[in-house]
Amino acid sequence: MLKGKSVALIAIVVMMLLFIVSCNSIKTKEEFEEELPQDVVSEGEAEDVEDKNVRETVVYYQNDAGYLVPVMRRIPWEEGIAKATLRMTIDSPEIQQDLMAMGLKALLPAGTQIRGMSIKDGLAKLDLSKEAMECENAVAEHNMVQGVALTLAEFDSIDRVQFMFEGKIVDKLKYGTDVSKPIEPQDVNLEIGSNASSKGAKVTVFFHSKPDAVYDYIVPVTRIISADSASIETAIQEVLNGPSDDSLSMDIPAGTRLLGVKTDNGVVSINFSKEFGNLAQLPQSEPLVLKSIIMTAKQFPGVEKVKILVEGKEYDGGEVSVSAFANEY
Repeated sequence: MLKGKSVALIAIVVMMLLFIVSCNSIKTKEEFEEELPQDVVSEGEAEDVEDKNVRETVVYYQNDAGYLVPVMRRIPWEEGIAKATLRMTIDSPEIQQDLMAMGLKALLPAGTQIRGMSIKDGLAKLDLSKEAMECENAVAEHNMVQGVALTLAEFDSIDRVQFMFEGKIVDKLKYGTDVSKPIEPQDVNLEIGSNASSKGAKVTVFFHSKPDAVYDYIVPVTRIISADSASIETAIQEVLNGPSDDSLSMDIPAGTRLLGVKTDNGVVSINFSKEFGNLAQLPQSEPLVLKSIIMTAKQFPGVEKVKILVEGKEYDGGEVSVSAFANEY
């Protein structure tokens, strides 16, 4: 009798174990996904995860001619993302290899360390090691200061930067760049010979690398114009006028004239003379010219789309959504 009870008891225990195992094998969708490897994501959720784990932001570099060039980079998310972004501007073998594909150079000299950074009320206090003071020339020094300020100003919490070196504020750097006070990003690539105290308005126009260059990118240039205020029309006219430096280009067909600019509910229609239609015969220059025109119009508030016309008729491929970034790599 005792033996029969023991068998029954064992059977009950076995059944209970089977029930528990069965219950544990039934997992919710959330529990199952939590057990997936971190790099395994369901297709419908990939976009959301990417948005959370990567920040798209503009980082400034410099080219061989001394121009600051904005490049959209995807920065893996981490605490202190502004500091992580700034590390991408420090010269190193890894960054050199990365920038080689763009034909660009880092802003901060090799060996520079970010000793610390704090942000309060729009002011970023940036403490760099002494290596940051050793730029190779005056242009590189100026680009380092302005490029870092422009890069950090891409973050909503930062609108000016106080540079510090080895924990101290210095008056001037090696080649005379004044860093005694907070630096506000301004006048990117101010044209040589332009006078910041001139009475004319300032306008940013975008030019592109030369058609025969190894690398293709768009470069913003600050130009002082004779008009009292800048408008899309005056800016596009300056695009037609072309760059003042032969290291940049604006490969618009000769004789092209601006016939007019109209804005309607965020759509800007830019009407060129018939000569502009010859751009289609320049396949290497065409995308750069169109991008330069679009980015020049984009700087003005409310522009959502740019429509390019030739003698009032839409240029083939002329209606283009305004890109968020000048250069993407």
